[in-house]
Amino acid sequence: MPTDRGFEIPKEAELVEFFGREPVERSVEDGFWSFAVTDKRGVKLRFSFNLHERSVQTMLSVGEAVIETVSHELAARLQIKGTQLQTTFNGSDTKTLLVVEITPSIKIAWSTLQTQ
Repeated sequence: MPTDRGFEIPKEAELVEFFGREPVERSVEDGFWSFAVTDKRGVKLRFSFNLHERSVQTMLSVGEAVIETVSHELAARLQIKGTQLQTTFNGSDTKTLLVVEITPSIKIAWSTLQTQ
């Protein structure tokens, strides 16, 4: 997959390998991909990103109940490191890190640090 305005991402095949399935939604011309996985506890993660908007969204749900949705813009890099999918975001005075794990169960951690 190409990079757009500084948003680096892995190739689609690497993301398919990480999530263990094809995207549930994909629009290459719009720069949009979405993956959905459910763990053995029934927790579902929908992870999506948009290259052109440099945005990432995570949505956690159990059954039909959405537990949490987080969206963030200014994504700089999405990379796979071992069992983790890490996304870094660079604001003018903040650095944000998203860490996603899906094995053995879904775990999401968002953290932001003030840089000035």
